[in-house]
Amino acid sequence: MLFRRPLVGTLFGVICVLGIVAVFYPVKCRLMFQKPSFLNSDKAPISRGEISGHHPNCENYSANRIKIVGRVFCAACSGLLVGAIVALALTFLFILGFINSGFGSLWAFAVGAALMLLGLTQIKFGGFTKAALNALFVVGSYVLLVAVDLVAQSLLLDFYTIGLIVYLLWIRILFSEWHNKRTCFACSRCL
Repeated sequence: MLFRRPLVGTLFGVICVLGIVAVFYPVKCRLMFQKPSFLNSDKAPISRGEISGHHPNCENYSANRIKIVGRVFCAACSGLLVGAIVALALTFLFILGFINSGFGSLWAFAVGAALMLLGLTQIKFGGFTKAALNALFVVGSYVLLVAVDLVAQSLLLDFYTIGLIVYLLWIRILFSEWHNKRTCFACSRCL
């Protein structure tokens, strides 16, 4: 199909752009999908001075933050941002037909899957390692999608792969939220 690559690439590109937007507006993005927890409690939300890199300014969250040029950023979001930008640029090359050889193999599929699974381990790490693993997660999803497209050349399998990528991204977000809740529960200073 002549339109398969542009369609699949555009769909993946939209997912990357939505991820980039979510990096810059994490609280608004979270509010779209769930009711904030402070609405269910007697406590007011944490004041702005108690947030650093969109995580509580607590030593238990130091692994979730990185400092770049004196500014504090969320390590995971920074990695996802870098990965999305790289994947978006590579997706553009894929749509234009520049990505052909090398990616169309089961080895490329295995590398993409391994990078995504490696990215899921990011909750066990901190700082720039956490950022790098999150970037690898996004780049791995790109490699996986391109490998499936070039090997199978099936729009149905491409859509299935995109669905799998979105599902694993959701799982990655749930892992992070679970880990953050577990961190706060173990500390219990803010509760």
